[in-house]
Amino acid sequence: MSFLACILPVLTFLCQPVLGAVETCVGGQAQRFLAFLTNWADGLFVDRGSPADEVAERGCPAEEVPESVSEIVGVEETLSEIRSHLINDESVGIIGICGMGGVGKTTMLKRINNEFLEPGRWGSFDLVIWVTVSQTVSILNIQRQIAERLSISLSGSSSEVENARVLFKALSNKRFLVLLDDLWEPLDHLEDIGIPAHRRGTNSKIVLTARSLQVCSGMDAKAIPVKRLDGASSWKLFSSKLGTKEVVRNNPTIRLLAEQVVQKCGGLPLALITVGRAMANRELIQDWEYAVNALDRYAERLQGMDKVLSCLKFSYDYLKNDNMRSVLLFCAMYEEDEEISTAKLVDYLVGEGLVDDENDGGEGSMNDARGAGQALINKLLDTCLLESGTVSWTVKMHDAVRDMALWINRHEYNKVDGFLACHSIIRREDREHIKRIRLRDKDLEEDARFNPDVILSCSSNRTLVLKDVRGLRPPILQGIASSMKSTLRVLDLWNSDTWWELPAEVGLMAELRFLGLSSTGITSLPKELGNLAKLRQLFINTNILEQIPQEAIAGLRSLQVLDMSCTVYDWEADPRGGEDGGRQLELGDLEASLPRLEELGIQLGTPRALERFLKSDKLCSRTRELRVKMRHRSQSEDPPLYGEGGYLLRRVFSRMGRSLKTLELHGDDAHPWEGGLRISLDQLPLEHLSLSNFRSERMPEVVLVGSNFNPRSSSNIVRLTTFIMIWCDGQKVLKLVGAFPCLQNIHLSHCSTMEELALDEGVAAGIAEEGTQDDAGLLDRHFPMLSGIFLSELPALKSIGRRPLRLPELRLISLLHCPELRRIPVDPAGVPKLGTIFARQEWWDTVECAGSGGHDTKPVFEKKFRGLGVEEVGGTAKPQLAEARHGELDRGGVRVGRQHSNSLASEAAEVVAR
Repeated sequence: MSFLACILPVLTFLCQPVLGAVETCVGGQAQRFLAFLTNWADGLFVDRGSPADEVAERGCPAEEVPESVSEIVGVEETLSEIRSHLINDESVGIIGICGMGGVGKTTMLKRINNEFLEPGRWGSFDLVIWVTVSQTVSILNIQRQIAERLSISLSGSSSEVENARVLFKALSNKRFLVLLDDLWEPLDHLEDIGIPAHRRGTNSKIVLTARSLQVCSGMDAKAIPVKRLDGASSWKLFSSKLGTKEVVRNNPTIRLLAEQVVQKCGGLPLALITVGRAMANRELIQDWEYAVNALDRYAERLQGMDKVLSCLKFSYDYLKNDNMRSVLLFCAMYEEDEEISTAKLVDYLVGEGLVDDENDGGEGSMNDARGAGQALINKLLDTCLLESGTVSWTVKMHDAVRDMALWINRHEYNKVDGFLACHSIIRREDREHIKRIRLRDKDLEEDARFNPDVILSCSSNRTLVLKDVRGLRPPILQGIASSMKSTLRVLDLWNSDTWWELPAEVGLMAELRFLGLSSTGITSLPKELGNLAKLRQLFINTNILEQIPQEAIAGLRSLQVLDMSCTVYDWEADPRGGEDGGRQLELGDLEASLPRLEELGIQLGTPRALERFLKSDKLCSRTRELRVKMRHRSQSEDPPLYGEGGYLLRRVFSRMGRSLKTLELHGDDAHPWEGGLRISLDQLPLEHLSLSNFRSERMPEVVLVGSNFNPRSSSNIVRLTTFIMIWCDGQKVLKLVGAFPCLQNIHLSHCSTMEELALDEGVAAGIAEEGTQDDAGLLDRHFPMLSGIFLSELPALKSIGRRPLRLPELRLISLLHCPELRRIPVDPAGVPKLGTIFARQEWWDTVECAGSGGHDTKPVFEKKFRGLGVEEVGGTAKPQLAEARHGELDRGGVRVGRQHSNSLASEAAEVVAR
């Protein structure tokens, strides 16, 4: 869990109008910021009379949806018909794309959405909204997805009726296209959701996908059935997945067998793709003969299953090893359309022992184990049995693949890693075969299907994930520990209402490798926890944990990951202060007693603890996340948290430059900072940095120093992805000097004296190489990935740059309660992908937008403005805070009540909370 998860409530308040919710930034996080709009600088001062010019000014109406499963093959005729109804037919308000699972409905809907990314292609709509519905319809979830696309925050306490009123008002003055994916039953009275009904002349329309023609009829939709692919298109799609095609082309026998395989896939794209991937690079005639015969057998044996499911079952059985099959079934435990954090999934797989080398026996490094886990997931992505999620750190399952996995779980549970999940139906006599249990948002005292007896009767279980589960009383935990003591390897109780103490029986679980206690009500750990000799990962992020006996942690000889970065534990308390008089955990115990420790997340609340920590080479080199915050409101008699003159903080920078990824610093109220705060990030390769509660008139400025463009003088790449500064007073300037090649989000909030955000300081300081400075403004190379700027409650802010900003990936600017900011330095050439400027209407009416040469660019950005009234800005803070506190915090990201959203605002907040 990240340090930023600890300030999630504050961050949620900061971004309340654009967040319905709040990853890792290592490696491929930049993939998240998808390129979907070409540069249209030449259109800045064009005549605004034509529709094409209007589209150029309005910018891209859609957000990209990854087309991850299949290409569009052989369906151009169907797509043309849909386009015709969208563009030219005012009589059609709702279009229904219908067909069986796996026929390509969602793929076509994604293509329709993404075609709006092409500038000037269609000018019919101001806004395109993607909504995933799923089999279990949730009106509230639909409303939230629409609200996120509109950058509107819905109060967590509002009713569906109130939400509908807000959405209806926001959509009524727009030409919108709503894309509803995976509708299983008609949605009666769209106005009750908040979607205005179609009227001639408004151009607003809806396109939906459904398996049933009756759903289209019930929605009064123009039904467009999706036909199966013909022979030529089927062969084209299938052969594109085979890898080495020469064998099929050059061997007539294999070619004949391959054509029979294609025929048995029935023209279904998903079947053709998964079977094609399964047969990739197969060069033996026997392999192809087996495939033909196997597909025939599946069709006979799996009577009642449609053709796509039997083909998927073949692809499942044809996976290279049992571990791949086991991982796929693991993913099927998640809800339909739920996006799965790959980092959390990998940690579970490591805990189960699925990804360790057979010779390691769990003795290898955590980094190697996680790499093997990610490789396993990548292989499933290659087979198309898993799909990439809407963001790069998640995966998901096609609903047809999930249907196949559920069939296996019902009918072959005695042969596979059977599971019990919220959607499972398992007979009592079959529970001995259950290997995994995942429950979410259940009450064990009220739900008879998942009462404690059901869980305890699964005595062979090795993974138990209880997320947001209520009624988890101590006797139940005792029963779990006792009944599964020889089998359980993964236990995660995330945000479940445990009752204060973890029972001593937890020490009986000799096989446990992963233990997650984050966001629980546990206040003390039992010393018996130290008996878990095989435990490799321990997550105990809970802000009420007070008692940690020394034996509970010091005995964990196999522990490699210890995350307590949001745990308010007093490292300087009397070590004899335990309730039973036993010695409490000290920093020295972490250094001396954990021989395999690789990754540490920790919170320190006193200068003595910080100084003791910095003396340890082992702790400094192992720490990935560090949070420094006084445990209580500091008093004048307390020693300064960062030491006199800040020498302890300077030691943090010098001692932890090689390992630290996440740093959160809180100010010391009783000892105001003296002088400016300057952080050189080329010597401290942080990915996330947060400053909060630095209140000192003697700290005039905060300076972040990035990379020098000259590689000969700066060998370290600045990896900062997210910067947050909140509740800081006294500072007048925040400067970002140099290049920040990975920076994606800047959050600045509740800093009452802040007058300037100097984003162009690098150019002004002449840091760029000779000949690279652009007279029109800031170099693209300074902030090549910056996509979100969130500014809130800054009453003194007057400037966010003296030159027109050149930010090639900027998608959103949120400006709330910044009354003195009268000028925004932007022009279309510098911010070609800017899609939303979010602010109060009365502020926007008076602000200036100035481009190169001082030209007025406000008319160009008028269409990008999204405004909120007073009641919408001010009325959602408390519910949002409550929702944020119950968000899912994990190593792979923070999810707060959001299944599907590509909105930059929501994604930006999720990105920060790794």
